[in-house]
Amino acid sequence: MKIGDIVRRYILENKKNTILIIVSIIISTALFLFMNILSEDARNLMVDQAKKEMGTNHASYYDPTGEDIEYFKNNPNIEKVGTSMLLGIHDIGNSQTLHILSEDKNSQELKESYKIQNGSFPVNENEIVVDKWYIEQKNIKNPIGKTIRLDYKKSNENGDILYDGDMEFKITGILNSNTALKAQGTSIGLISQETARKNIPTKNKYDQAVIKLKKEKNIQKQIENIIKEGNLINNNVRLNNQLILAMSDSISLKIPYIIVNIILSLATILLIYNIFYILVSNRTKDFGVLRALGFRPYDVSKIVILEVFIYLAISIPVGILIGGVVANISRENIIGIIYNVSYVNSIKSDNYIGIYIVSVLLSMITIIISVIKPLISLCKIDPIVCMRRNEEKINIKGKSFINKFMTKVFKDYGNIASKNLQRNRKRTNLAIASMSIVIFLITIVYTKSTSNFLNDGGLRLWIPGDYLMHNIDILSTNEDKITYDRDILKDIENIDGVKKVNASRNKAFNIQIDDKNINKDSGYWKENKDILEAQSKIKDGKKIYHNFFEVVGLEDIDILKDVLIDGKDNLNKINDNPYIYIDKKSSEALSIKEGNKIKVNFDIIDSKTNNYKKTLSKEFIVAGTIKNLPIVSQGGGQSFGAVISVNQMNKFIGNSSYERFDIWTSKIANNSHIENELKKIIEKTGKGILIPYKSESAGIEKSDNQKAMIMVLVVGVIIILSLFNCCNTIVTSINSRVREFALLRGIGISKHEIKKIIKLEGLVYILISSSISILPSLIVRSIIIKDFPNINLINLKFIIATIIIYVILSAITMITIEKTLKQVLSEDFVDQIKMLQ
Repeated sequence: MKIGDIVRRYILENKKNTILIIVSIIISTALFLFMNILSEDARNLMVDQAKKEMGTNHASYYDPTGEDIEYFKNNPNIEKVGTSMLLGIHDIGNSQTLHILSEDKNSQELKESYKIQNGSFPVNENEIVVDKWYIEQKNIKNPIGKTIRLDYKKSNENGDILYDGDMEFKITGILNSNTALKAQGTSIGLISQETARKNIPTKNKYDQAVIKLKKEKNIQKQIENIIKEGNLINNNVRLNNQLILAMSDSISLKIPYIIVNIILSLATILLIYNIFYILVSNRTKDFGVLRALGFRPYDVSKIVILEVFIYLAISIPVGILIGGVVANISRENIIGIIYNVSYVNSIKSDNYIGIYIVSVLLSMITIIISVIKPLISLCKIDPIVCMRRNEEKINIKGKSFINKFMTKVFKDYGNIASKNLQRNRKRTNLAIASMSIVIFLITIVYTKSTSNFLNDGGLRLWIPGDYLMHNIDILSTNEDKITYDRDILKDIENIDGVKKVNASRNKAFNIQIDDKNINKDSGYWKENKDILEAQSKIKDGKKIYHNFFEVVGLEDIDILKDVLIDGKDNLNKINDNPYIYIDKKSSEALSIKEGNKIKVNFDIIDSKTNNYKKTLSKEFIVAGTIKNLPIVSQGGGQSFGAVISVNQMNKFIGNSSYERFDIWTSKIANNSHIENELKKIIEKTGKGILIPYKSESAGIEKSDNQKAMIMVLVVGVIIILSLFNCCNTIVTSINSRVREFALLRGIGISKHEIKKIIKLEGLVYILISSSISILPSLIVRSIIIKDFPNINLINLKFIIATIIIYVILSAITMITIEKTLKQVLSEDFVDQIKMLQ
């Protein structure tokens, strides 16, 4: 008998198994291809959106010389170089500054920050375009063509004024406001290069160079090499980290994607292996007969290999065709609707052929790996053993913990289920491995998706409520003047529709640390070494470094709970005691921990003359550590962050004041009325600005919602693939136990009791799988969120998501078991028992 005839006969006579294998490979191949194409499309969209929001430049170099600019322009690894010249900074008032600068054409293209709303960019001397926010703050009507007079000054990194000036400019256009710059209290005024060169008195006129590399691979390494080869200053380099993060261009950022692909491959290998293992084990008697008739192990192997290649020849082309069609339909009818069909098609990858080839090879390799072990096991088994079907030694431990527990809780059903799990350990291990991979994969995909785009944490740190009213800028953080008093707070609270007001303070303090305590291995020291050394002093034979903190004074201490690391017991004492909470970065860099006493200094500056007035000093006790400041303010940024109570800050500074109000309104409030009342308060005090959350978040929320929908689509595909693999494993496992169920029914066990036993087995699979997957899931999650300091390793959202994953997986498992058993148990068990003979 020819081997081809045996294979053809088996395939035709066992249509159920044949269809199961072919459909499994088709779906796996299609989902592999679909997932890879969809992931590539999603990545291209995210990167393109990131470039629009953050610019296409890969790095910036500050204070470059003319020689540095020429070096960048002549470097073969750099595609484009843009330059900017800062004439100076104008104090607008109301906690806002106007940066008067010139950007060449390349710089404007690479930053993509300057989009003109009306008018035109400056060309001639003394022309300027300013952003919309500046126009609103100065209340200039019909600004284009009007003349404004601006005084300005420019300081060095130590705060020393290099020069100042005063010029008259003609407004030629209005720029769109930039939310990120507004968060820093910054407006932009663009002038011509001619104006900048003529009026900057220093020899080195350039303020910044932005560069774009030719190859967008290993960006950080390329920049490091460029800086090293040009003997440039490391501290002057700033990578466009947000863009690099979106591109996942570093090994640490690629690790999650690599792990997800490996796990997906492993899940599919387990699926196909499980199918082949069960089908081969069910045919051991047939193979034993063939061996007894003179077939060698090599001949039996050829039968299985030929079957596999037939399955591959049918399944992979169909899977590739289906995957490609579904991917194209999804791109045009799902992603295209979310964004725009022409836009989506314009940024689609040119590398789809490579994805097709990789998907085909991946499917083939997966199936080959899946078949190898069952094939080797089959060739080693004695033909007599094959015919008896008792090659596996059954070792059941009746006194094991699981057996005792299940017997005690579920009585006889638990006893039988426990022994079933032990009786076929390969089947049990495969099911547990499959479910563990599903739980791990879904957890990691959830973490990756939510750590990229599904939050507005940055904006909410700036404006946590519906409105932000404040008077905080670089100058005010060093003043000891009263900004807003308690009467202003009461006026805001009394506005009809205002539900809640959080009042706070914001100042710049410094802490002196000696040479022994500063951590020389920290990123803070490496980045700021030159500045710290220049500002250091020798006191009592020790070198002392000044470390600057943005210190927030809080009345509502509850907002600290979300960022608290340690020191929970001291929260209720912070109002009456000189306690201070420092951020994690400063704790690690300055070797400060809970319980330490530190001397805090406040250098007071006269905002009108910018002259030093005096220094206040006080000893504070470190009450604990926080991950980061619970709120951020424009113009208040320093290297480190810390929190004390408003009461303690008032005592330290010597006055009672507020610099900031975060305001929440009721859902039925008249927002126009509230906004008008708040503006009246600002006009009455003559201080501060009002920023509504909605006006700042509209564009960001639209972009985030689009990204969220894309991420949900990608996550959904991966989850479907994972759940398909898991369900297929369960179905295959149950179908292989038909004879076992027939024997159980033959000795009087009902269909309902069999279902209960198998569902108990499924429950054990889920519990063990959950336990196994927890640790590796947390390890990989920690790697993913490392670049997102606002995300906790374990937080409420993650716990809820994990519970939902377990509930959904349990429900799907039980439904799959119920549906499969219903079909299997509907057949005549007498005929199934006869098959044992």
